[in-house]
Amino acid sequence: MRDYDLRWHEQSRHSGESMPLGGHSVGCNVWVENGELLLYFQQSGGFDENGSMLKGGRLRIAFDPNPFTVDFLQQLLLEEGYILVEGRNNRGSARTTLWVDARLPVIHIDISAEYGFTLRAQYETWRDKDRRVDNQSYELFQCKEVWGDPDKPVIFRRDQIEVTGPDALLFYHRNRDDDLSFDREMDTQGLRGHKADLYNPQKGLTTGGLFRAAGMRFCGTGRGQYIDTEHLAYAFESVAASTQKSIEVYLLAEQSATLEAWRADLATLVANSDASGRAAFDHSRAWWREYWARSFIRTGSDDAGADDPLWKIGRNYQLFRYLLGCNYAGEWPTKFNGGLFTFDPILAGTSPWSDIELRYTPDYRLWGGGSHTAQNQRLLYWPMLKSGDFAPMRQLFDFYCRTLGTAQTRARVFFGVDGAVYPEQVGIYGLCPTCDHGWGNETGLPVPQIRYHFSTALEVSLMILEYAAYTGEDISQYVELMDGIVKFYDGFYPRDDSAGKMVIDPGNALETHHPVRNPVDAVAGLDAVLRRLLQLPAHSATPEQRRNWLRILGRVPPLSFREKDGRKIIAYAETSSPLRNCEVPELYTVFPFGQFGLGKPDLQVAIDTARLAPESDEQLTHISWHQQGIQYARLGMVPEAMDFLQRKLGDAEQRTPVFWGPGHDWTPDHNWGGSGMIQLQDMLLQAEGEKISLFPCWDRAIDVWFRLWAPRNTVVECRLKGGVVERLTVTPAERLRNVEILLEE
Repeated sequence: MRDYDLRWHEQSRHSGESMPLGGHSVGCNVWVENGELLLYFQQSGGFDENGSMLKGGRLRIAFDPNPFTVDFLQQLLLEEGYILVEGRNNRGSARTTLWVDARLPVIHIDISAEYGFTLRAQYETWRDKDRRVDNQSYELFQCKEVWGDPDKPVIFRRDQIEVTGPDALLFYHRNRDDDLSFDREMDTQGLRGHKADLYNPQKGLTTGGLFRAAGMRFCGTGRGQYIDTEHLAYAFESVAASTQKSIEVYLLAEQSATLEAWRADLATLVANSDASGRAAFDHSRAWWREYWARSFIRTGSDDAGADDPLWKIGRNYQLFRYLLGCNYAGEWPTKFNGGLFTFDPILAGTSPWSDIELRYTPDYRLWGGGSHTAQNQRLLYWPMLKSGDFAPMRQLFDFYCRTLGTAQTRARVFFGVDGAVYPEQVGIYGLCPTCDHGWGNETGLPVPQIRYHFSTALEVSLMILEYAAYTGEDISQYVELMDGIVKFYDGFYPRDDSAGKMVIDPGNALETHHPVRNPVDAVAGLDAVLRRLLQLPAHSATPEQRRNWLRILGRVPPLSFREKDGRKIIAYAETSSPLRNCEVPELYTVFPFGQFGLGKPDLQVAIDTARLAPESDEQLTHISWHQQGIQYARLGMVPEAMDFLQRKLGDAEQRTPVFWGPGHDWTPDHNWGGSGMIQLQDMLLQAEGEKISLFPCWDRAIDVWFRLWAPRNTVVECRLKGGVVERLTVTPAERLRNVEILLEE
C-alpha cells in the first residue's frame, strides 16, 4: 500500500487541489495554500431543511513562523489512513498529522516542531445569516426537493455558533420543523393526509459539532472571502509559543427531540473520545491496516513506474476504495455525486447540464444532497461484495427499508397496488424530488425520463440476495422490502397477453428508451430476483409468499431479440422508441441481472449485442456511470475490457487522481470509481453457483496480485507474474476444488 501513497512536494493553489482524508462517517479535503493549512469537513447525513447536504465548515491554520520556507511535503499514508504534512524552515522541521478516529466521528490535527511556534486557527462559515434564493436558480440543483417551488420561498437558514470557552466553539444547524422539504413535497405530491405516519429524517435533525484548541484563546471574528464565497471567521490564537499543539473537531448528526438532548449527546461523544487518548490513533491506524488486509488489487509489474497506465489502475482502485472506507460507519449511503469530498464548485469543472458558471458555496453539488439517483448510487455498493466490505452495504439496504412505508403508501394511494414503488430519483424520505416529479402533480408518476423506471429497486433486491450468498447472513429483515418491490410490478401491470405473460406497458428501458412494452431491464430484473427469492431458506419467507413469487415468475415475459447487421442481438424492448439517453439497456441482461455471461447459453448473442446495440458514440464513453467495461468483463471480451479499464481507472484531471468528474454528475464522481472497481474485480474473479473462475477476462501478459472475496465467505488470493500463477491461496481450503483458472494462451 505504501507504493500508492499520495505525495505532494508543492503546495496547492486552491481547494480543487485538495487531498482526501476520512474515517467513520467523516470526509475532509486537506490542502496547504500560501503557507496555511486548510480543511473542509463533512459528515454523512447532514441534511438541512431544503435537502442540501451541508459541510461542517472550513478550518484555516496559520503558523508562525512559516514551517514551509525550505521544504514541503504532504502525504496521504494509505496503509494507516492519515495525512502527514511536513515542512522545514531555518529553525528546524515541523510536522502536522491529520487523522479521523475510525470508531468515532472526530477529526484530530496534531502539530509538532523542533522549535517554538504559535498558531492562528480559524473556523470559517458561509452560513452565518439566512439567505433567500430565487426559486428558479440553478443553485437549487443542490436541493432538488425545493427547486421550482411556486408557492414558498427557498431560504438557506443560518447556523448557530457559540464561543463556549476560551478554546472552544460550538457550531450547529438545527432544522426548523416548520419549513421542511419533507412537508412541501408530501403536500404537493398528494400525501398530506398520510405524512404523519411516514419516515421523516429531517425533523429534529441537528448537524454540527465542537471545535476545540487547547492552549489557545478566542480572539474575535472577521470577514473574508474564499474563491466565490464570503465567510465569517472565528479566530483562536496561541496563548504562548510551544513545540506541540492539538486541535479536535467533534461531529454529530442526530435527530433529537430537543437541542439540549443533542448537546448532551455531543458532550458524551467528546468525553468518550477524550477517554481514548492516544490509543485512538493506534486503533484507527490498525483499523485501516485491517481494511487493506481484507482486500486489494495490485496491477502491473513490480518495477513499473508511476507513469505506467497499468500501475495506475491498481493505484486508483486502492485510492478510490479509501474514499469509500471513509464512510464505513455512516448511517447514510455514500453519495454518488461527490461523496464527502466536494469542494468549491467553480473548481469542479463545467456543468454538463448548463453553461451557467457555478459560483456557489462549498455546499453545492449537482444532483442534490438529499436525493439519490438510484442507478448511479448502486455502483458504489456492488464492488463491496468482492472487496469483503460487507458492513457498509447495509447503508443502502437500510435506506430502502427506512423509506419502505412511503413506498408502500405511494403504491396504495396512487395506483391501488399492494406493493412498494421507488422512483429512480429517490429522496431521503422516499419521494421523487419534486423538480423531477412536478409541483402539484398528484399522480405518483414523475417526468417521462423516469416515469416508469422502477427497475433499480429490483437491482437493490438482487444485491441483498448476493450479500446473503457472500456472507451467509440472515436477510429476513429485508424480505418485506423485496417482496413489496416484485408485488408492485405484479399489481401495476395486471394485464396478461395471450400467453399468460405480464404486459409491462407503458414502460421505460432505463432512461434511454420510453415509452416501450416489456423493457429489458424490468424483464431481466424480475426474472433474476424472483428466481433468487425462491431459493431463500425456508425460515426467510412464508409459504404464501413463495407461492406468490412462483406465480409472478410465471407471468414474467420472455426477453426480446432483434437482428442487426445479420446478427441476432438482445432488444431493449418489444417495441421501439427514439434514443433519449446514453445507457445500453440491452446489456443489463449481463450486468447486473446475469442472464448472459461466460459459461451461459448464447454467449455470442450477448457479445454481438455489446458490439452492435449502441446507437451513438455517447453510449460507448467511459465516464461516470457507464458500465460497458463490466459487461465486457462478464463476456470475456479481453481487448475491449482492457482498453475500457485503462480509460475508466486512469487519472482524473484533478490533482487527486481519483477525483474524477464532473462527467454526467459531479466531482469527485463516485459512480465513475465504483463502476471501475466492479469491472476490474470481474476481470479477475467471477463466481456462479459453486464455481469460482479466475482471470475470466485478463491478459496474461499483465502482472497482477489480488485478494478478493467470493460467495460463502471465501477469500481468494492470487498472484500472476510473467504469465504464470505464482501464488494461489483459497480460504476456506476446501473451496479450492471449486476454483478454475481461465487464462488464455
